[in-house]
Amino acid sequence: LKCLSARVSWTGTRGPLAGTVPRVASMLAIEVRAAAFFAVTLQRACNNSFIEWAKGDSATAKYTVSSVIFVAQTVCVLVGWSLAYSGGGTTDFKKCLDPTIVKKFAAIGMIYAMGDIFEMESVNYIDSSTYTVLSQSKLIMTALLMWALDGTKQNLMQWFILFTTSSGMLEYVLVGKAKGGGGMTISSFGVGLALVKVVISCYVAVLNQKALKKDTNPFPVQFSALKVSWAITSLVYMIVKDGFMGNWDLFGEWSSRTVVLVFAGFILKTLFNQYLLKVLDAIWKNISEAVGVLLVYFGKILFLGGSFDSAVFNAAFTVILACIAYVLSKTSAKAKSDVGDELHPAHYPEFGCSLLAKRL
Repeated sequence: LKCLSARVSWTGTRGPLAGTVPRVASMLAIEVRAAAFFAVTLQRACNNSFIEWAKGDSATAKYTVSSVIFVAQTVCVLVGWSLAYSGGGTTDFKKCLDPTIVKKFAAIGMIYAMGDIFEMESVNYIDSSTYTVLSQSKLIMTALLMWALDGTKQNLMQWFILFTTSSGMLEYVLVGKAKGGGGMTISSFGVGLALVKVVISCYVAVLNQKALKKDTNPFPVQFSALKVSWAITSLVYMIVKDGFMGNWDLFGEWSSRTVVLVFAGFILKTLFNQYLLKVLDAIWKNISEAVGVLLVYFGKILFLGGSFDSAVFNAAFTVILACIAYVLSKTSAKAKSDVGDELHPAHYPEFGCSLLAKRL
């Protein structure tokens, strides 16, 4: 009976429709991932460009940095609450307001808010393409933090790739500053702010991952709790910087560009990171960010008054290739060979049945 059932199951897959459903599902999965990769890459590039575009013709933003972050994170809190209610009803919604849960993510939300503040402030001193190139230093920062905190080491090839990435970023900044870089804006203070933002992002990502693993609440509850402290921190920063240390013009001058920055920039980036990026693995996420460097550079040329410079472009392209090479070097595991499956007796049940029949 076992031989008969094995034979039936084996011959049952020999029809004209054999493998059609899995093949169609695989094609759909590839199309979804390709669309996700394109959408995420484009949105990440647009977000950095929106920050510079929203300034208009002025050297610095007329809106207050804190107000943009506060409004964006407040909207994200409302989105998290609505998702929690739609998924778990009043039970999950009450968890969003539980002080105990909110306190778990309070410190992480505060650090994330500081990262946003450094990001927004840095673009007042450097242009969007320079910021995007410098943000790729997160690979180096992450490697150093993993080495210092967890003892995770890189192999010799990966260290050389990281050094190549650093060299490309340094060349980009130096060449752009020496030649003007076709509309590039570079200052030591802005570069420092961008690098601090990178350090904060790498550090808080580790903290957030640990917190999410330890907490057993549904994701919308975790998301809203994180955003509550994020919004409160930006509100405190707004009151201190633009209130006590300013003229109490907490929001500054908002325009339609500012609204686009908030909704098409920060809010959409958050939603993409939390939902759309789930169909991509970590490797393609990092490749997406690396490719975004090129999109931001050409976006500046086409829409923000920049001009093409071959030396600056070459430096940016070197950074992209080095980042992709490093990401791919992390997947050094050998692929499973199909030869082993082809030679495995279990894949040929009719042979086992025929041999058994001869013995009988």
